Amino acid sequence: MKKKLLLLETEMNGPGGHYLDNLLESFYFFKNDFDIYCLLNKKFSSKGTFIPDELKIDKILNRNNFEKKENKSLYVCFELISILKRFLLSIIFIPYFLYKKNLLNYFDALLSNGFILPRYFLELFFFLKKNNFSSNDHVFFLTTRNKHMALANFLSRIKVDIPKVHLRILYTPSAKRKFGGFYYFLKQIKYFLKQNQIFLYVLTQKNLELFIDFTNNNNGIFKSNIPWVFYDRAFDKQYITIGYMGDARESRGFNLLPELIEKLQNKSDRFKFLIQYSKVNPSVKSTSDKLHEMCKTNPNIEVLQKYLDYKEFRETLQIIDIMPILHSSEEINNGNPSTIYSSITHQIPMILPSNLKYMKDVLTHKSYEESDNLDDAIIKIIKIKDNYKDYLSAAKKNSLILANNFRNDPLRKNIN
Repeated sequence: MKKKLLLLETEMNGPGGHYLDNLLESFYFFKNDFDIYCLLNKKFSSKGTFIPDELKIDKILNRNNFEKKENKSLYVCFELISILKRFLLSIIFIPYFLYKKNLLNYFDALLSNGFILPRYFLELFFFLKKNNFSSNDHVFFLTTRNKHMALANFLSRIKVDIPKVHLRILYTPSAKRKFGGFYYFLKQIKYFLKQNQIFLYVLTQKNLELFIDFTNNNNGIFKSNIPWVFYDRAFDKQYITIGYMGDARESRGFNLLPELIEKLQNKSDRFKFLIQYSKVNPSVKSTSDKLHEMCKTNPNIEVLQKYLDYKEFRETLQIIDIMPILHSSEEINNGNPSTIYSSITHQIPMILPSNLKYMKDVLTHKSYEESDNLDDAIIKIIKIKDNYKDYLSAAKKNSLILANNFRNDPLRKNIN
């Protein structure tokens, strides 16, 4: 009988962004070795996007569906009702844990969480019991927030045949070290990290060192990659397609795209351009409008202003031949630049910012050039175009390195 793996994305309401994409990647990564379940919140809607038929999804989690920025009063009201409800339920549950002869552990868990049940505890606890999860199985929070740290801490403290808990940290947490914050619960789970009950995964060396220094412990804290599907690229095209995919943000260099396109077209008639993004905020609206105007008169420019689901995203990547990464090295080193991941897995030569530390353990072959300004990026794009087969050969080697890393990744080794 296969072991069980539960995937959780509690805050995701729809397919936008990378959350659903990362969930599906994890499903494909583990599906041959585990019976996989998935818990999402009640309001999640796939909106016709691609979901594998064999993925079992239960929408039972009751998240706050009011956004604080959009409707603060309703958001606060929901939070207050939730806190009161979870406080009352923490009292009601005392007889249950008394019956299970586990009252002291339950009180220890309550004490560590301010005498209140953490968000999603009820739904998750009874789901695990209903589906006969045991300590040999696994629970994986793909995008960990403070509430999930609290939940992992609580589950581990009650010690009722609870599965191993895996927490992926996508971004650097706030430096504020307050009660109920990330660092409060990082301290609370230190014991369980040492006991191989909770496992913490980070994407950057910076966060790895930050958490190890804070806990004065390197047990249970790992640097890990997000799994991706790989693509074997061939090249026999007349044109070179330059790509941009992801959020339309100034910090990602979106506003540089019209000038980049115009200057490259003046250098060579062998370029095509594929620009994909979805949401447009005021700081990039004029650029978005200009790109749409440019593609009306130039058949070599294609603008996809839409969300791409799992399949569409990868099919689009297969078209792109060179990916300029136009944001700063500082933003990349602090974040989760999935465009770099997807370029490596799809064997796409890149333009990267200078002094980049992120992924340099994988980018050991020269599948990229570095630049710090637009004019230099244009020179480097021309260089890659003129020597494309050499850069593609290097990209294939780097892609193989990343594939081997996935096979030996701590996440793969710990979820076994």
